[in-house]
Amino acid sequence: MSSNDKTDEKKGEKESKALDFKKGKKSGTAEKEQKVLAVKPKQKKTVGWIFGMIVLLLIAVSFVMAPAIQAFVGPKNADGIVFGKYGKEDIKYAYGNYFYDQVQNFGSQYKNTGDNATQTLYQIWKSAYDSTVLYTAINQLATKAGIIAADEVVNRAIINSGAYNKDGKFDVDLYQKATAESKASVEKSIRRSVPYQIVIDDIGSALSSSSEAEYVAKMASEGRTFTYVTIDPSLYPDEKASAYALQNKQLFYSMDLSIISVETEDEAKALSSAIASGEKSFEEVALSSSKDNFAANEGKVGTVYYFGLVTNFKNPEDATKLLTAKSGDVVGPLEGAGAWSIYRLDSTPLEADYASPALLSTVKGYLASSEDPIVDDYLLAFANEFVLDAKDDFAVAAESAELDVVNVGGTPYNIAQSTYLNNFSYSDPQGSLARAVTTEEIGKKLYTAELGSVLEPIKSNSSYLVVKPDEKVTDEGMGSYIQMFYNYLSGSQNQQDLSQALYTSDQFQDNFLGTFFSTILGQG
Repeated sequence: MSSNDKTDEKKGEKESKALDFKKGKKSGTAEKEQKVLAVKPKQKKTVGWIFGMIVLLLIAVSFVMAPAIQAFVGPKNADGIVFGKYGKEDIKYAYGNYFYDQVQNFGSQYKNTGDNATQTLYQIWKSAYDSTVLYTAINQLATKAGIIAADEVVNRAIINSGAYNKDGKFDVDLYQKATAESKASVEKSIRRSVPYQIVIDDIGSALSSSSEAEYVAKMASEGRTFTYVTIDPSLYPDEKASAYALQNKQLFYSMDLSIISVETEDEAKALSSAIASGEKSFEEVALSSSKDNFAANEGKVGTVYYFGLVTNFKNPEDATKLLTAKSGDVVGPLEGAGAWSIYRLDSTPLEADYASPALLSTVKGYLASSEDPIVDDYLLAFANEFVLDAKDDFAVAAESAELDVVNVGGTPYNIAQSTYLNNFSYSDPQGSLARAVTTEEIGKKLYTAELGSVLEPIKSNSSYLVVKPDEKVTDEGMGSYIQMFYNYLSGSQNQQDLSQALYTSDQFQDNFLGTFFSTILGQG
């Protein structure tokens, strides 16, 4: 097998940016260098949104007053806001109830997190809602089981709550001086939580058999080590990448762009006219009116390859209007996926340097992510040839092919990602094998193949892995750890399983998102 002249993807002269209105995130594995333009409409400040922000601000100070609810959401919601249902019971936010208390608790936790007020608001309400769903469902189980909040238990819980502690201990004098309203509030909160806590404690403290602990400990301690190489798109020959670019020159023209994105054609036309007449500059309009991620940067996108533009237009032929423009030209409005955009060429489109390492890396990434099987066919053939060479000596074959060998430490068979066992995310230093082992079929191949054998290539996104199981290993420390803490681990898992079962139950009717957007944010 001949070695290949790899292209270092980190040594690019330019950064290719793909404009993608649809996805709004980086797409593809092989073109990680491409940045994406996401059009995010600016939210209108509705009465509901204002109410939500007032709730957030009041939480940060003290609490949400009942009159505020009626003032901002109207009389029909004054007695509470229903977000869902568990069984026949509403999951309701109302003054003084459990949901209300949870909003305050999470509001205190989230009040200093980030600058995105709407996102913070969502986190507060969603966390409070999830907590209330579990609380409601578990209390229904407690009622069905006949669990009650006995006075003796409630009194003990009040003492242990810390509400009346002084110097870390319950203080009788502090309790006696507390107002009747304060005492009633603490007792109410604790009394309604006692049945819930009893169920949670019982589920979490259930003991498992010693045989079960031994079995799981044995699974956790026994594993295999592995060696692998990655056959990725960078191995595609430079001359082939260059030839493809020469045959498809238009795709790899690059240009510097600025952009303004708005929601409607009429708005785009009005802004375009204002720019053309000199009434406003492109930068001013981008800062004041654009609704994409580049607005704060006066609309500047930077360097973009032509292939990264095409998919963002409703009519792909519109992209050629940019290709034929020159530096300083304003083009548009043109319709894209969910937006109307005005473009400005900050440089005249430039033909690629077909020998440039940056361009070759871009071409390989483009080919690997496109539907053209040209790169995949080459990599698979490369991987199959490596398998044949590696059967005699894996390390020598890797050195000959100029491939880096990755050594994976002892890993138990854990395709289901059990929390009791380690997995490749801990033992694989590069992470490629961890990403590739996604099915039971692949997992079985790794753990049933003869030790020392070289497996057939495993597809991993746009790459192929060639793996060799090396040896069986035993991690006595992990086995001892599992046995020692199995009851604790099992109890935590039981609680998680219960939560999952309650959330997926037919008894649960979830209307959180609709209610949050319509009532809290007022977006309909």
